[in-house]
Amino acid sequence: MELKNYFSPVSLEKPGNHFLSDKSIFCRNISIHTPDSPISDLSGYKVAIAGVPEDRNAKIRGSSAAPDLIRNKLYNLYHVNPALKIIDLGNLISGNSVQDTYYAICDLILELKDKGIITIILGGSQDLTYGIYLAYEKLNALFNFVTVDSRLDLGIIQDEIKPESYLIPILSRKKELIFNYTNLGHQKYLVDQEDIDFLQQQFNETLRLGEIHSNVAITEPVLRDSAFVSFDFNAIRQGDSPGCTHPSPNGLYGEEACQISKYSGLGTSLMVFGLFNILPAADIHEQTSHLAAQMIWYFIEGVSQRKYEEPSGKSTLFKKFIVSFTGKDREVVFYKSLESERWWFEVPIISNTRQKKILISCSHEDYLSACNQEIPDRWLKAFRKLN
Repeated sequence: MELKNYFSPVSLEKPGNHFLSDKSIFCRNISIHTPDSPISDLSGYKVAIAGVPEDRNAKIRGSSAAPDLIRNKLYNLYHVNPALKIIDLGNLISGNSVQDTYYAICDLILELKDKGIITIILGGSQDLTYGIYLAYEKLNALFNFVTVDSRLDLGIIQDEIKPESYLIPILSRKKELIFNYTNLGHQKYLVDQEDIDFLQQQFNETLRLGEIHSNVAITEPVLRDSAFVSFDFNAIRQGDSPGCTHPSPNGLYGEEACQISKYSGLGTSLMVFGLFNILPAADIHEQTSHLAAQMIWYFIEGVSQRKYEEPSGKSTLFKKFIVSFTGKDREVVFYKSLESERWWFEVPIISNTRQKKILISCSHEDYLSACNQEIPDRWLKAFRKLN
C-alpha cells in the first residue's frame, strides 16, 4: 500500500500559540506529511494521525470539515513525550463512493497495524466506524470494541450504512468474531429499551451516563481489552461540546471525555482511536475542536505510559486471589498487579476434552462484589458467551 497515494498533505497556517516555545510545541515534535515532506519510511513510528473528511452518508452534513480544525488546535498544545514517534499522514482522499472510503480506512488500519502503529482517526461522521470494523474482520480473530455515544446507533437495516444505524451491519455480519461490544455513556431517554435488551441478549453491554458520572474508572477495564474505540461527540454535554450533530444539555463532562481517552491510550490491545460527529459550523469559539485536541493529547499520553502486563500466579509482580461462593460449585480467580494496581479475572472455557481459562480485565469493585458473594456481571456474561 502506497500511503502517499491515499493522503492529501497537511496544509495549515503556522500555529499561533504565543505561550510555548518552538521547541515545546506539539507540531514541532512530530513528523507531518506536507507538500515538501512526503510520506516515506514509517519505521519506528508508534502513532499515526489520519484525517478522514467524509460525511456523505450523514443526515446533518459538515463534520467533514472537522479534521483540519482539530489538527490546528492539537498542533498548538504542548508536546507529549518526545521519545514517542508520531506522524500526521494528512487527510485520507475520499473515494468515489462512501464504500470506497470504508475500504480505504480498512486498508490503512491493516497497513499500520502490521507495522505496530496505532491509528488516530479524525472524522468525519461515525459511520466511518464500519471501515475500522472491516479491518478487524479481515484479521479473522476475536476482538472487543467500544463506542462512546449518548444513543445506540442500531437504527434499522438499510442499503446504505448511516451514522445512526452503522452498528447493525457490524453486529450482524460475523458475530463469532466479536467477543464483546460495549457502549459507554448512553442516556436512557434517548435509547429504546428494546435495543438495550438486544445487546444484553447478545452478551454485550452498555454503561449509562449516570454510572460513569458516579465513577469514570469503571470504563477502564472495558477499554483495556478493546481493539478500537469510536467516540461520538454527541456523548458530551452541549456546555462542553456545542459543535456536534445532536447537542444535548446532558452528557459526559469534558474531563470525563479526556479520562476515557487516556484509559483508551493505556489499553495495550487498542490500536485505533476515532473521533466523530464534530460539527464546526455549530462550534462556539471552536470549543469542541479544542476539546477534541485535548482528548487526543490525553490518548497519546496514555500510549506513552502503556504497561504490558501478563498476569500469572507464579509472578511476584501479581497477587492472586481465589473467591469461593457458598452453596455453589464455583470459584473466581482474580489477579492484581502490584505495579499498576489493575485487576483481571479468569473465565473458564469448559469442553469435553479439556478446560482452558482466559484472562479478562476487571476492576477492584468486581473483586469486592465477589467477596460479597455476588458473581460479577462481566464474569457471568463472559462465561455464558464462552460456554
